[in-house]
Amino acid sequence: MKKKFTWKKALYLFLGLIFAIALISGISYLISSNSKKADSFLTKKPEIKNMDDKVMATGKIVPREEIEIKPNMSGIIDKVLVKEGDHVSIGQLVATLRIVPSVQNVNAAQQEIQNANLQISNAKIGVDNQQKQFAMQQRLFNQGVISKQEFLSAQQQLNSSQQILRNAEQQLRTAQKNLQIAKTGATPELASLATTQIRSKANGTVLDVPIKVGSQVIEANSFNSGTTICSIADLNSLIFQGTIDEAQAGKLKEGMEMNVIIGALQNKTFPGRVTMIAPKGKEESGTIKFPIEGDVFNKTAEYIRAGFSANGEIILSSQKNAMLLDESLIQYEKVNGKDAPFVEVKQKDGSFKKVYVKLGASDGINVQILSGLTKDSEVKVWNPSDKDKEALKEKKK
Repeated sequence: MKKKFTWKKALYLFLGLIFAIALISGISYLISSNSKKADSFLTKKPEIKNMDDKVMATGKIVPREEIEIKPNMSGIIDKVLVKEGDHVSIGQLVATLRIVPSVQNVNAAQQEIQNANLQISNAKIGVDNQQKQFAMQQRLFNQGVISKQEFLSAQQQLNSSQQILRNAEQQLRTAQKNLQIAKTGATPELASLATTQIRSKANGTVLDVPIKVGSQVIEANSFNSGTTICSIADLNSLIFQGTIDEAQAGKLKEGMEMNVIIGALQNKTFPGRVTMIAPKGKEESGTIKFPIEGDVFNKTAEYIRAGFSANGEIILSSQKNAMLLDESLIQYEKVNGKDAPFVEVKQKDGSFKKVYVKLGASDGINVQILSGLTKDSEVKVWNPSDKDKEALKEKKK
């Protein structure tokens, strides 16, 4: 006897058919989605190249020795004969001074002249008297009236009076020179050595001329450093001066090789060598910095200006032919309570497999892979940057 086909059976059959269709569609979607997902990831391969472990110091380029030219006497700048950037040699005239006479010194020199003239006048009278006395004594000696001793005594007195006159005349000349020095700063016979002529004390390039014509300057002496007329340095002998963080200072030693990078010269790099690491640090913005210095070797004779900002790249160690991977591709998970590094490696079927790796040295951008990968491994870029995304779009095209 045949069973009747009821509406309930029809409903169950219809629901079963819908479920089967939905299940098949879901499986197909997942397969398609996974395949698409696998294809949508950008991958990167490790690179075989050298990696340097290095630290960076910030600073500037300065001359090894900078000389400041100062006057030996006070006055007013009369001429400035050099400008910034000029090359000068030892002894070259760089500026001249005009002396502003001191009323006190001029009065003192004039008083000395008056005193010398008075002494000369008195000395001439004394010489005249002694000459008359000697002439009389000479006649008496020739007549045999006086002894030879009395004659010699008269001659000695004449000589003494003549010496007094000569001394007074010398004092007058000295007083006249003092008056000339008080008024002009020098005497004619010493014009080539006059302190009003300021000359270079070294060969080099003029870095700075802080004065101008009409400026008042002060002499350099034991009480003050004096006014700087100009500063001179040899730009063929430059050094790097910078600072480095205290965390890195303990890794450095004098004699280490250094690359000096100058931004103003399109980041051109010059070889160098660390010559000084300060024993005492200085606080800067809440951190301790240690001053360092290094030689700069300008083998190409590039024109480097004093004061250029620069970075000193000091190489601590170097890994040759290391397998390097972008450090941002490394992921971590806890294994036995420790962070275990891993990457996702693309398989032949397009899927990705988790692979644990052993890491070595890092320079902050790339990390050395000691084991777990080969140079042909394709590692998933799980956190692509905008640049990586653009590269992926180009790859799809």
